[in-house]
Amino acid sequence: MKSLYQILLFPALLCFYTALQAQPFAQGPAGAGFWDVIPDSVNDGAQPGDIYWMQERSDAPPHARGWNVIYVSEGAAGELDYVSGEIYVPRAPADTPREIIIWATGTTGTQDSCAPSRNELYTLDGSSSRVPGIESLLARGYVVVMSDYQGSGVPGATAYLQGALQAKASFDIARAARNLPVAMAGTDVGIYGFSQGGQTALWAAHIAADYAPEFELAGAIPLAPASRHLDLSFYDLDIPVNSGYFIMRMAGLQVGHPELKLSDILTETGLAMLTAQSWGCYEIFDAAAQLNEPYAKPEALQPGTAWRSWLEENDEFLPIPREIPFLIIQGDEDVDVPVELTRRVLADMCEQGNRVSYIEMAGADHFGVFEPGGAMAADWFAARFAGEPLQDATCN
Repeated sequence: MKSLYQILLFPALLCFYTALQAQPFAQGPAGAGFWDVIPDSVNDGAQPGDIYWMQERSDAPPHARGWNVIYVSEGAAGELDYVSGEIYVPRAPADTPREIIIWATGTTGTQDSCAPSRNELYTLDGSSSRVPGIESLLARGYVVVMSDYQGSGVPGATAYLQGALQAKASFDIARAARNLPVAMAGTDVGIYGFSQGGQTALWAAHIAADYAPEFELAGAIPLAPASRHLDLSFYDLDIPVNSGYFIMRMAGLQVGHPELKLSDILTETGLAMLTAQSWGCYEIFDAAAQLNEPYAKPEALQPGTAWRSWLEENDEFLPIPREIPFLIIQGDEDVDVPVELTRRVLADMCEQGNRVSYIEMAGADHFGVFEPGGAMAADWFAARFAGEPLQDATCN
């Protein structure tokens, strides 16, 4: 919510921003070089959210502008690194600071070419977007930002499913928006995300006060959240169609953790499947589903092992401050993130006193919550920014 201080200060800031618009950030090269030719390390003195260079997109929604951005965030080994993402801003002028909505993307694959910012915002026929509800959010005057996450899109290994890192990358693209004068972005933030992005949203709520204290997190909408990967790993071992998720999960979680050995948790068959990541964005899932030989070593997930300890740490997105409201949406026919796991997360959040509205969609599979959740986002966040109490809360 906007404070009186923000409202009174904004006219002065507007003049300052207008002057700064004459000093644009460096324009990155056209084509793949925008992502591929960035430096190996960030500039001395860089801060999270600093913009290295930008590139305006041609596919922004009507009445909006969009940019690809290379910006600074925390890398998997704890160092600062360059990450890619996107910022979308309404063309209509604003007379107060704009609220920021973070979209936390779901799994796209770990090849650089799979990164969202390297791809079109809309399908070829223009009927749907990879960011559900983006038009409604921009129409309300919100800035919409999204990260590709560490290592996706830019050189380096992809730290797939590392929840805290993804949350940091998400807050840092919001900081990048605040560094972009034309965005006129304020400090009120909401986050919504799907699957891997649902995990990100939960972690964002967990770290917000410590990592991004300048932001006021008004609420979060996790859609079919892939939230606890130890549970999901045991689940995937019994679901042949999910073997690709298991293999890619371990490869992503190992990034930045040299004490973990992939050979301890994947068989030769499983390790060989990692080469399928070079075929495309989703091919590892299709190829791994056809495996007839064991691909994993379940003993590496037993208590006391290095892999088990890291998975447990990566799953600890609780506690979450009680003042942050949630809307969780889950399909009861979801094979990728089973409803039982999300119900368990809901129970834990309720036990800790979190305010959660939970919608369980009958007959919906994993992707069945994607469009409905996006359609709810604009109204739900508007109510949170206005300070309205959570309606129909499953737990308070």
